[in-house]
Amino acid sequence: MKKILLSIATLLFPLAAAAQAMQPGEWELSSTLSSPMLPKPQSATVTRCVNKEDAADPARLTSGPSTQGCTVTPGAQSAGSFKWAIACPAQGVSGTGAVRYSAKTMDAEIRMTVDQQGKKADMLTKVTGRYLGPCKS
Repeated sequence: MKKILLSIATLLFPLAAAAQAMQPGEWELSSTLSSPMLPKPQSATVTRCVNKEDAADPARLTSGPSTQGCTVTPGAQSAGSFKWAIACPAQGVSGTGAVRYSAKTMDAEIRMTVDQQGKKADMLTKVTGRYLGPCKS
């Protein structure tokens, strides 16, 4: 179960980065995943190059290999915020997320429910992000 939860958290990084007013370039995204199924919160930090097209179109960041087999439904969007819902029937995962952002910072909260072999687990992922500068490659 722990491996499944961590895999799902990795899937959510692009979703948390989805924001129209993001500055294109290298971003550092740090997340903390909490769930009653885990002995303690799990943290991870990744960097991601956000190109101009991705920064301008949040839908581009909510799809890709990590969301294959999932349906991402964009929700309310306004200046500085974006919401979505996600359902991954094959993995038994569903949830919602919300991100608040500026050109160089962002924070998100993602609430998911995992149903594995009849056992349900709620999880909460909090993500913070910061712009680092131009992409390195």
